[in-house]
Amino acid sequence: MTVPKAIIFDLGNVLLPIDLDKTYAAFSAYSSFNQEEIGSIIIENQLWVPYESGLQTDMEFREFLRSRLDLTISDREFDEAFSALLLNFHPGVYEWIASLQSEYHLILLSNTSSIHAERFTKVPLGPMGQNLFSLFHQVYYSFEMGLVKPDPAIYHRVLADQGYTPSQVLFFDDNLANINSAKTIGINSYLIDPKRTFIQIQEILDTYVSK
Repeated sequence: MTVPKAIIFDLGNVLLPIDLDKTYAAFSAYSSFNQEEIGSIIIENQLWVPYESGLQTDMEFREFLRSRLDLTISDREFDEAFSALLLNFHPGVYEWIASLQSEYHLILLSNTSSIHAERFTKVPLGPMGQNLFSLFHQVYYSFEMGLVKPDPAIYHRVLADQGYTPSQVLFFDDNLANINSAKTIGINSYLIDPKRTFIQIQEILDTYVSK
């Protein structure tokens, strides 16, 4: 088993806990649809994908969801409701990621949006108020790339940019489709349990070191 040189981390439910139901519930307070209906509409129609792909501006996305979800909501209320899914970072995650810096080239690859990134990048976690993302050698956000997981092109882009072959990289994500897509191009990929997250990841890394 080849010892990895780089690690690609997902963000949501890997390093940053999220709860989609909180956003569905928050939107329902401004809509004729209830929480369950809003969740179904968003998931079945993949309403966030164009925005997370960088194909919509913040304003276009707000107007799009206002129309699709029958929302009567201000921009400020929208951003608060849309961001309700973002929970607190896991305790100790900053120190744990910092401990990996000298061993691995650390990459973050997240399907996300500018509204969310504006919030989670401002959370101070380091001893001098640094955010978590200052610890990564490279950070990739889908809305800036024009690509979203599980499109294999997004993994090819990251590998080409960073100069690694698939066999040199580990990938951790909580979404099975993303994991399976990365595996098709030869990346050693692991599905992460949101309840165990970096504890599980460290166990996996330890198996490579021990071999």
